[in-house]
Amino acid sequence: MGNLSGLSVVIPCFREDPMIVATLYTELTAQQAEVIVIDDGNSMNMPNNMPYITYPAHVGYGYAIKQGIKKATRDIVCTCDSDGQHQIKDIVNLYNVYKTISDCKMVIGQRWNIKESSIRWIGRKILNFIASLISSHYHPDLNSGMRVFDRQMALAYSPILCDTFSFTTSLTMSVVTDGHKTCTVPIDVKPRINGKSNVNVVKDGFVTLYYILWVGLAL
Repeated sequence: MGNLSGLSVVIPCFREDPMIVATLYTELTAQQAEVIVIDDGNSMNMPNNMPYITYPAHVGYGYAIKQGIKKATRDIVCTCDSDGQHQIKDIVNLYNVYKTISDCKMVIGQRWNIKESSIRWIGRKILNFIASLISSHYHPDLNSGMRVFDRQMALAYSPILCDTFSFTTSLTMSVVTDGHKTCTVPIDVKPRINGKSNVNVVKDGFVTLYYILWVGLAL
């Protein structure tokens, strides 16, 4: 499928199926990617032969990703969800697009076939519209969990990035409002294999809105 020797893949986990994570780890390392698994809150029984980072208490999705970015040793980072929805082929595609476009700092995977409730769909569209209006940049999928980006750039923004589910929103708004080149590439999303989303539509929606306004208007 492709050589990922220049890529670090950060996989945050919380109460997901460890076999899904183990499969991702095996397939990605087979393509020479560096894989950093973060078990946020020691919530899973990971295979003994798979290295991973864990914390005694659940801290947050964004915090886990930020710790993974710090641990990464390669210049390009990809974030990938651990619930079985993301596919290796899309990681390869986003990585190749990133390397192809000159001076590109982030490639976002747009979930064109996502299945979600009406209330989540409406809320997501509203947040995408507000973010697009404030940043003067069209955002078809502001908070997609799969994206490839420059590690050093993300580290520089780390102090202002959200520690919870709005991490992706705060990163996107920071990158775009500072004038860095980004692009969006469609990705396929599979139905969740195990469990259910931990996102609270109302609570996390307001947090996302806060970061859109705070980062978008302040930078």
